[in-house]
Amino acid sequence: MQPVDMRRDGNFSGEAGVSEILGVTMLLAMVVAIMSAVVVFLQPFVIDLNDNRAWAAGGVTAEQLNDRLLVVADMPNGTGLAHETGIPGGGINVLFNVESWTIGADIYGTDRIEVFRNGSGIVISSDNRTAETIEIRIDGEQAGYSNNGVWTTQWPMTEWKTLIDERLPYNSVLQVDVLDRNGTAIHRWAEISIDGLRLSSPLSQGTFDVDLSNGAVIKNLPGDDVEIEKFPRLSHGSTIDGGHTVRLILLDVDVDPNATDLNRNLDMTSQGILNLFDESHARNFFLHFEVGGQTTVEPRYVDHWTAEHTLRIATGDLDGYAGFGPKGPLSGADGLTFHSDAETFGLEVLIQRVKVIP
Repeated sequence: MQPVDMRRDGNFSGEAGVSEILGVTMLLAMVVAIMSAVVVFLQPFVIDLNDNRAWAAGGVTAEQLNDRLLVVADMPNGTGLAHETGIPGGGINVLFNVESWTIGADIYGTDRIEVFRNGSGIVISSDNRTAETIEIRIDGEQAGYSNNGVWTTQWPMTEWKTLIDERLPYNSVLQVDVLDRNGTAIHRWAEISIDGLRLSSPLSQGTFDVDLSNGAVIKNLPGDDVEIEKFPRLSHGSTIDGGHTVRLILLDVDVDPNATDLNRNLDMTSQGILNLFDESHARNFFLHFEVGGQTTVEPRYVDHWTAEHTLRIATGDLDGYAGFGPKGPLSGADGLTFHSDAETFGLEVLIQRVKVIP
């Protein structure tokens, strides 16, 4: 009987079987090596793709939410809508007291009144000494003090400059009216604290943040300059009779400080509009604002509203200019005012308030 050659019968025994096994093993090793190289090569592109998706989703979600807030802000008091939101892997946080706005103007007579902070109190000065009394409101409620056991809601203006050394809060709507001897308000000064929202989307390196603050949309991408897509609603325009009107609409978002998860459906309800200024003959307008969190936002706000004034200063031609400009140094750090040929102009300042409940 002849011996059987197993190699001819397809069995992997002997030298040929070992060679085929080694060949298959080497082929698999090459495939694995190639796939690993492809994965390593494509990894940066995959990371960039995921970052671009997170960036796009975060930006779109923020703009949609801001649009809904503005819609609800224009609704009647007590009405609103539900908004479905959500950032995959991200979140929404409250920016408490992220902005502070200070507005002042003479609104009657010919006196020049100035009001400014002095610690927790305020200082009031009257150039022509026509100011007699001061009234203060905090969040719409009239403030007062005890004078020999009698509750008093008016502070006397005994000198041309008076200090009211009360502990007046910063995190509220503070309104100061300066009255003449007839009880007519001749100057109004207001300080408003604004809350906002921050939407955050995690990236491979850092976080993409979008701040919704007072109607503005401020985007902060790691490694890039801050981008301001929308600015607060400060504007001016001409009237039919050739005059001018300055209009400022502020938006304050009210969120329960105990709320822990805003990255879901939100109920948004209008809390009405507080009208701070509705004057037809304002003078000596003063506007100052502070924006927390981003150091470059304030100067860019100033540049946005005073660009034409800066250009006119550079060319030496301010004749006929009607618009905003710095009140003091050209940097605008000390606040803005309104320039026009006419001494007086219309002034409207509104505060829209929206309650957000997760």
